[in-house]
Order: sequence, then structure tokens, then C-alpha cells
Amino acid sequence: MEQIKELLKSRIAQVHDPVQKILLQDVLVDVFGELLGYSEACFAHLEKKLDEEMQTPDDSYTIYTGVCKKDGVDDASRSLFEIQKDEKEEAHVQGYLGTVFLACDYPAVRHCIAESHRARIETDMGDYETTVRLGYCSAYLKKFEWLYQQFWTNQKPWHTINCPFAYKLLDVIDEQRCVPQEAIVARVEVDLGEFSEYVENDMVLVWNLSQEIYRPQIELAAAGNAAYYMHRIPLPDSAVGCLALTEGEEVFSTVVTKDSICIRTQTEKYKNIELAKIERMDMQKDHTALRFPLQTNRRRIRHADRQAYAQPRYLWTRGEAERILRSYEVFSEFELEELCIDRPGELDAIDMNPFVKVHSFLKKKRKLAVVLHAKDQTDIFRYEKMFFLLAELQLCTQEYEWTGIMR
Repeated sequence: MEQIKELLKSRIAQVHDPVQKILLQDVLVDVFGELLGYSEACFAHLEKKLDEEMQTPDDSYTIYTGVCKKDGVDDASRSLFEIQKDEKEEAHVQGYLGTVFLACDYPAVRHCIAESHRARIETDMGDYETTVRLGYCSAYLKKFEWLYQQFWTNQKPWHTINCPFAYKLLDVIDEQRCVPQEAIVARVEVDLGEFSEYVENDMVLVWNLSQEIYRPQIELAAAGNAAYYMHRIPLPDSAVGCLALTEGEEVFSTVVTKDSICIRTQTEKYKNIELAKIERMDMQKDHTALRFPLQTNRRRIRHADRQAYAQPRYLWTRGEAERILRSYEVFSEFELEELCIDRPGELDAIDMNPFVKVHSFLKKKRKLAVVLHAKDQTDIFRYEKMFFLLAELQLCTQEYEWTGIMR
């Protein structure tokens, strides 16, 4: 292209009549400008067609998470909803007293989890002083496991969730069993020494997922020698991602069109089907009093990323790892300094996917360390965000073990 441009300049320079030179310049600019615009439009149309044919993560299934006071949840919100913990899960934990939020960084949280602490408990049966231990909130982790299971059963490509707040919410467990199990706990005061000022009570997690029950249109269809039930549910908003919650149905499939979702089952006909809807975010219509900005697992899928989905990853390079990291919005808060082999991390990583089972025949895996620099060193969630990115890299391969170093 540059050679042709230089050739045209030399030809124009040979024209001595100024009027003809101006006309020739205008004609060439207009003609080549139109050709260039036409070529760009054709390539854009081809790229769009290829992208639509390739199966890549749908942006309508992006999860947003936040944390706020329990009385700060907007009951009229159409975007954010409180994550309903499994109360039975909490009841099964012996000595469970409540959940506190620790607003300090990951090393401090690890220090508090590693030790026992004195606590004062106010209940309807009186006040108690006991020794307690802290641990990650099991009810929230179980809820995330449930969500991952729904994505898996609905055959939707989804890896993990970016929710650093979940690893600041800690269950308080009575080690001495001083507080009666039947007592109603009104307040928990845990003495964490220098970290006591960071303790916050009555905090809950929110996300952009709601659940609704629909009455589907049911048809009986045949596939080969078997019959199956087709449940069709009209969708008022095609931009909303939906997951079918069919309890007891191990094998089913979902097909989402522009105006409906079709659920095919083999063993049972459902008069009512519950859908989990991933709502679009509209903060102008939401008045949830968030304690910190929302976090998301949203990806900026470029054409190169879509092409990479169809390619096997046998050889890992810095460029490939950086391409995957840069596709996530949260990576804009970091800088990739180095990618090194067989180097341990400074801290034990959080298992961001305790429910993902990774099987490998390799007895010993080589360790890849990602060295990141957080642009905001005061961000108390920087370690959890790094572990989220590491979890995404880990799920892309089984032959390596990924770890992270923060600088």
C-alpha cells in the first residue's frame, strides 16, 4: 500500500498544470477513500459473521457482585438482589454464631483465620464470653457452587465468579460451645486486636441474579426411538440470560431464541419451571447502598479471543497468558510484570473454585507463577482479584499449576 501511495505521488508530481493537479488529487482521494471504506465494511461484516458462528461466552450471562448492609438492599431494584444463603447449611455447622465482614486485605484475613479470638455474644438468653475461630462463609461458597452447577447443567460456558467480598465474610464458630444452640444471637463482638476496627456486622452479598417461576407451553416430540417433553417459555427481554432450574432432572437441554427459551426433558413433564435470570445492570434505577464498587467476571471478547477459543493450547507463552488476562475487565487494575516457571508464590492462593474438579494423570505439575503489580496498593481486594484471574488461567489447562505473586 505504501509503495502504491508513493507511485501516485510521483505521477501527480509530473503534472504541471495546477488545475489538473488539484482535480487529479481530489479524484484519487475520493476513489481510494471509497475503496478503503468498502473494504473495511466487508471485513467488518465477515468478522461479525464469523463471530456469530463461533460459540463464545455470552455477555448476557455476566455476573455482577457487591456487598452492602442488610438494610441497604433496594427492595425495588431490578438489577441487584440479595444472595439468599442456605439456612440449613448454617444450621449444620456446630457452634455457628453469625457472620462478620472484615474490611482489610488478604494477609490480614489469613492472620485472623489462623488464630483463635475472644468474643462477647449477646443473645435472648443472656450474654456469653467464649473463644471463637473464623472461617470463610460456607453458606455463600455453597451458593456459588450451586450457581456453577446450574451453568454446567444448562451447558453454558462459564468458569468462575469474581466476588472478592465473599472472602472477607467470615463465619464465627464457638470453639468452647458456650452459647446454647437454641439461643437467638443478637450481636457478636470479636476481639481481633489491631484489626478490630475493620470488623463490620450485618453485611450481605448481592448479585444480578433473580429467580422466577413460569408455566411453560408443553409439547411432546420424538427424537429417534425416544420421546421427550419440550417446555417453551416466552421471554419478554431477549437480552437477559436464563438458566433452567429443573430439580431432579439430570439430563436436559436448553435452547434460547430471540423471544423464548425451550427446555427439553426426557423423564418428567413440568407444569411449572423455575428460571434463574441474569439481569442487565442499570445503576440509575438501582438504589442499593453498596459498600464497595461492584465486581464482575465480564470479558471484552475481541476477534483474536474468539479465534483462540477454537485453537488447542498445547504451548503456553507470556503472550497467550497476557491475552487471556487482558480479556477480563478486572485486569485493568494490574500490570503483568513477569511470567516464570517453577517459582512458588508468596502466599497460599484462595481456592476460588472449590467445586471445580480438575483431574489429571500427571503426578507432578510444573508451577507457573504470574507476577502482578496492583496499580492501587490500597485496594484491600487486590489479592482476591488476582486469585480470580489465576483461577481462570488454571481452568484453561491441567498440565500446569498456576500461582501468583503480588508486587
